[in-house]
Amino acid sequence: MTEHPARVAMAAAHIRDLAEATTDRRTAYASPAEIAAVTGSLRELARHLEDVLRHLEDHVRWRDKGDWVPPDGDAHRPYARRAGEAVQSAKADAGNMVRDLGRAMNALDPFKAAP
Repeated sequence: MTEHPARVAMAAAHIRDLAEATTDRRTAYASPAEIAAVTGSLRELARHLEDVLRHLEDHVRWRDKGDWVPPDGDAHRPYARRAGEAVQSAKADAGNMVRDLGRAMNALDPFKAAP
């Protein structure tokens, strides 16, 4: 087993912490520049999420049919196909997030930090 499940869980915990820390509109962000910086970072996160989902989809579909025999020994069901389709849909959603956050970055262009 790889360390990937633990790393993904840790990343999810960080995102959850960010979501909880930004609930109060009065104190969540100090300035429009900070909002622009967070938006840009979230766009990068969405890009990486899209990549991870692409890799996950490949791995789900790559697995041998025998790998998908359930632990209880029941008859084979189309786990890989169903999971692959759901991951493919999530990958498309992540791609939409990248595109939409890119549009938000364009709107926030005057507030981006100088390189």
